[in-house]
Amino acid sequence: MAETSSKRVEKYGQWAVVTGASSGIGREFARRLASEGFHLVVAARRIERLDDLAEELTTAHGVQVRTVEADLTGNAGIEAVVKATADVDLGIVVCSAGTASPGAFLKASIEQQLQTVDLNVIAPMQLAHALGGQMIGQGHGGFIFVGSTSGFNGVPYMSNYAATKAFVGSFAEGLRGEWTKHGVDVLVVHPGPTRTEMVEMEGVDFDKVPAVWMAPDVVARKAVKALGRRSVLVPGAPNKVMRFMTTRLLPRRASVAMWGTLMGRATNDDLL
Repeated sequence: MAETSSKRVEKYGQWAVVTGASSGIGREFARRLASEGFHLVVAARRIERLDDLAEELTTAHGVQVRTVEADLTGNAGIEAVVKATADVDLGIVVCSAGTASPGAFLKASIEQQLQTVDLNVIAPMQLAHALGGQMIGQGHGGFIFVGSTSGFNGVPYMSNYAATKAFVGSFAEGLRGEWTKHGVDVLVVHPGPTRTEMVEMEGVDFDKVPAVWMAPDVVARKAVKALGRRSVLVPGAPNKVMRFMTTRLLPRRASVAMWGTLMGRATNDDLL
């Protein structure tokens, strides 16, 4: 057991679930929540990384960590996560798992594009449906969905990814309107450019996109702090400015064209 419990543990419950915890923002969410005294259920496909993370967090913070090897693009993965939470005081769920296929839409197979939809859209919706009722029944809890600033408008050469993140943003805001009165807080965090494994994809040079890059631990820390205080978080002043420009200042068509130019450079891509 952790020596002390944070106020968030007292408010939400003793256990937190984090998907996509093997790397990037998801891993940093797990580290942040463990540092506050939450026991964890961490899920991802790469079980070796989860086991290493579990050892790190147990040693550093004295919390319990359950690792779940799960491909969340299928029902079996979702069921494995739900089963791992069946006997715990569920406090927070972080839907952080995600994927993308940068480049011209037609260059990736339809199977790849559907996998992006399954992981970015269907999996969070399934987890919210499966675990939201448990939280509402106990009268407390918190859900954090990881969106993206890409979801604020269409993004050529990341068309499908941006569309999935638009869904996540709208879905989370809607759930907040339904669940808050039952004691369940909902937050959607829209990170801008963040140094995760996604930016190291072969064939994509994100350094060609002018941006102020954030560290994943900063995103996780700001999101956990914002839960219960707001419904939408865009971490980082540069990202807030970009959001204002692309959603308020520029006409939508101009914003889409701007992102098309930037992402076209990053992917060095064309239609085919």
